[in-house]
Amino acid sequence: MYLPDAGFEVERTDRYNTGKEEAKIVATRTFGQHEEIRACQAMLASLTKEEEARLERDFSVIFLPKWKCYCLLAGPARFVNHDCNANAEFTRFTNGIFLTAQRDIALGEEITVFYGSNYFGVNNAECMCQSCETNKRGHFAPADGIPP
Repeated sequence: MYLPDAGFEVERTDRYNTGKEEAKIVATRTFGQHEEIRACQAMLASLTKEEEARLERDFSVIFLPKWKCYCLLAGPARFVNHDCNANAEFTRFTNGIFLTAQRDIALGEEITVFYGSNYFGVNNAECMCQSCETNKRGHFAPADGIPP
């Protein structure tokens, strides 16, 4: 991650109203569609039910259907935020994940993945991603449900 050719860096973000310091992954070079971003990876550690309950809203925890359990991400990929129109996706390897670009990613663009359709409430009604803000969906939807 600290290598000049890693292709990304971790920056602070104030997009989310959590009251805590938050981070994001930003591209330090361009990436083409389907290009692997292997330096942005994380190892996976399965969680017990007790650990899962304690870390319920920790965004470093993901559910892996193949393993049928929640796993803690340990590595820079844990800082990748959600977007409903993500530009990357998680790709599995033996004991971890890395990122693969789903579309071209520009220099300076935040690298994001799609966490799931109901990760932020039913139909992501509580989602605060950039796409939801731009399209007035999720957390940014009008109270009456009718788009402007």
